[in-house]
Amino acid sequence: MIRSLKITHTSDVHLNDEADGVRVREAFAQVVDTVLDTASDLFLIAGDLFDHNEVRRGTVEFVYTQLARVSCPTVIIVGNHDCWDERSIIRRMDFRKAGRHITLLDNADGAQVAFPDLHATVWGRCMTDHDRSNKPLAGVPPRRGNMWHIGMAHGLYSDEADADRSSLITPQEIGTSGFDYLALGHVHAHRQMRHGDTLACYPGVAAAHMGTISSGCVALVTLTPGKGARAVVHTLGGSVKRRRRA
Repeated sequence: MIRSLKITHTSDVHLNDEADGVRVREAFAQVVDTVLDTASDLFLIAGDLFDHNEVRRGTVEFVYTQLARVSCPTVIIVGNHDCWDERSIIRRMDFRKAGRHITLLDNADGAQVAFPDLHATVWGRCMTDHDRSNKPLAGVPPRRGNMWHIGMAHGLYSDEADADRSSLITPQEIGTSGFDYLALGHVHAHRQMRHGDTLACYPGVAAAHMGTISSGCVALVTLTPGKGARAVVHTLGGSVKRRRRA
C-alpha cells in the first residue's frame, strides 16, 4: 500500500556574499526550519540554490551546516545561476559533508533516485546550458511500480510550445510526464498548474529579490493515496498559510 508523503519544496534561494547575503542566509535557515517543523518526508531544492558560481567558502559551509540539520531525504538540482559548467560552484561541492541523505541529480541526460521507504522516486535533469536547446523535461522515465512519481525541473513554463525562450517547459510536457508532482524552479512567484494528472508548482522564493515580493515562502506539498498532490504556499517567518488550487 502506497503511503502519504509530506514535501517541502523550495527553489531560487540565490545564496550570495553580497550586501543582502545575511538576509538570504536567514531565509534559507527558515526554509530548513520549515522542513523540521512540518516533519517533512522529503525536501526538494529545484535549482539556483546559489546566486552565482563565485560564492565564498563561508557560504558553502553554511549550506553544509543547514542541510546537516535535516534528516529526511533531500534532492537538489542546479539552475541557470549555478549551472553545471566548468565554473559551477555545485560541481566543486561535496554534499557528503552535510550527510548521506543529500542527493544531487547531476546527470545531463536525467537521473532518477528511488526512496523505497517513502514509496517514491524523484527524477530530474542537470542543466549544463540555459538556452533554447535545454529541455528540462526531455527523457522523463516511466513510473516505477506502485510508487509516487515525482519530477524536478528548472525552467520557464509557457503555453507557447514554440516560444523563443530558454529552458522551456510546456503544458503538453507536463501533462504527458506522468508525474504526480513536478517541483519547478526559475520563476520567483508562487504558481500552480495542473495538466493531466500532474500538479506542477513554482514554490516562490525564500527571500525577496529586487523588490519583487514582500516576504519569502515555500510550497508545502502532500501526496495522498486516491487524491494525488495538493500544495499550500507557506509564508516564512509566520504561521500564515494560503491554499492555492490549480
